[in-house]
Amino acid sequence: MKTVLIISYYFPPSGGAGVQRVPKFVKYLPGFGWQPVVLTVSEDADFPARDESLRGEIPKGTRIVRTPIFEPYRIYRKLTGKAEGTAIDIATNTRGKRRSPGEAVSEWARSTFFIPDARCFWRKPAVRAGMEIIGDEKIDLIFSSAPPYTCHVIARDLKRRTGLPWAADFRDSWVGWLSAPKRWFLPRRIDAGLEGSVLSLADGLIAVSDGVKEDLVSRHPEAEKRRWTTIPNGFDNADFEGLVPKADPDRFVLTYTGSLYGKRNPLVLLEALRSLLSEKPRLRNKMLLRFVGRADSSYLDAFRGLGGAVETVPYVSHRESLQFLMDSSALLLIIDDAPASRSIATGKLYEYAGARKPILALAPEGAAADVVRSLDAGVVVPPGDVNAIRKALESLVDRWEKHSLCAHSGAGRTGQYERKHLTGRLAEWFDGLAP
Repeated sequence: MKTVLIISYYFPPSGGAGVQRVPKFVKYLPGFGWQPVVLTVSEDADFPARDESLRGEIPKGTRIVRTPIFEPYRIYRKLTGKAEGTAIDIATNTRGKRRSPGEAVSEWARSTFFIPDARCFWRKPAVRAGMEIIGDEKIDLIFSSAPPYTCHVIARDLKRRTGLPWAADFRDSWVGWLSAPKRWFLPRRIDAGLEGSVLSLADGLIAVSDGVKEDLVSRHPEAEKRRWTTIPNGFDNADFEGLVPKADPDRFVLTYTGSLYGKRNPLVLLEALRSLLSEKPRLRNKMLLRFVGRADSSYLDAFRGLGGAVETVPYVSHRESLQFLMDSSALLLIIDDAPASRSIATGKLYEYAGARKPILALAPEGAAADVVRSLDAGVVVPPGDVNAIRKALESLVDRWEKHSLCAHSGAGRTGQYERKHLTGRLAEWFDGLAP
């Protein structure tokens, strides 16, 4: 059995969509000949969400090393008057919104001093702990997953000190990405230098999508020649075991799970729903649009304008979110209508596919739309087209009333996105880096 040192900030009890990838790798890697040792932050870190139930994902006996971290977002809350525990993370990036003076100053500090990100203060203690782990264990490979990109900088430092093979996993791209702060030229140049050093020193590079790879290579053309693989996000069949669908036979329920901030917003959908209910008031008691997770306060106000046709549910555990999927008639996917978004497929999409429910995808042409169509998993509609969205909603409800709305016909093709299968691909790739 070979041993891999896994460096990840997001790890249980951290919750949210971004945390799923690494714990699933940790869960299944031993079955493919790789024993993980995890280097992560202390449990009191400033996670944007917490989910205690995810601890059960980690196999007993897995060594987990947690180190302290100074979290500047706690200072940010004091400067902006936000309550303790308020989520401050990349998912809540609202660039372009009017900000208070405290928020403006904090954003300037973040873009100027926190390079590559606000987790940069974890670097020194993590490198020390990593060297101790490497001294204690027979580590065959280093694996880091980002964001936050500090994880890659830590792995780079360990690579330089030990010469061990290193695989860098990009769940998002880096400089100038959708959630990145808008830096002025000097900090941007430093950030780009860190990005370039990671791409040049890592023995292997993993991208969650071809679009992420293409964005990185666009700034560092020499990285095209590096050893790359694409391993998308996925779903775990085991997560759905024991979940019994409890769909309301008298109501069409369309569910969205996850965060709603910035350009990822439901306002056009709400306009389409309002138009449909105005013309066909009989549907008012037959339709429910359900949003599960964290949302911008302005969107919550918009939801209230539709009364009982819209329901909001605060952040819940991963298991509970899957139950909401199973209890739905159809599932809602919203992809930002931005150039970078066209090249990525959000992790939520694969769990939707795992739930075997029809998907209404408000998405531009690109990776997410391609996945939905390749699985024959639902309908894709331009995210800004009110009339097209309204027609799609009406069609879904009509099929539901006729009892012809059922599991998508591409269910048999979803196996390629099963977490165990994806981990097997990762392990095989590891074998090539550390024979």
